[in-house]
Amino acid sequence: MPMRMRSTGWNEMQGEMKLLREAVNRDATRQAVRAGATVILEAMETAAPILDQKTAESTALPPGALKQDLSIKFFKRSEKLGVVRAWIGPTLNWHVAHWVEYGHFLVKGGYLSLKRGKLQGHGRRVGEVQEHPFLRPAYEASWQASLAAYAAEMKKQLQKWVS
Repeated sequence: MPMRMRSTGWNEMQGEMKLLREAVNRDATRQAVRAGATVILEAMETAAPILDQKTAESTALPPGALKQDLSIKFFKRSEKLGVVRAWIGPTLNWHVAHWVEYGHFLVKGGYLSLKRGKLQGHGRRVGEVQEHPFLRPAYEASWQASLAAYAAEMKKQLQKWVS
């Protein structure tokens, strides 16, 4: 007489295996993205300008503040959708980084903005600060090394879960 076996909970087990697979995939991908992003972050930190000295009436950030503001931030909402995205660069002082990267006018007594090729506002232009690109050149110089770091970390993470 053949032995009969009855299994219950198969669907529940498949559901749990799917959740485990998604968690492993998300965690491994997050670690790999962090490894690649760290390469770019280090290049940005190396290239970031540091203000030599700040005058009394200056509204500039303290020396080194722009460099200290560079970081890696993950977008949790995109992870829920199965995508791991990260922001590499300034977080609180992104507007200052933009001014440094592309240059800006020195303005007294208000503000000026460039709209449709014309200056608008009630401030007075007293000078100009030349651009000092550091974010884009750092990214362009390090993106290939970043991809290599991503691939190496992903391989390491996958081997950890397969073994």
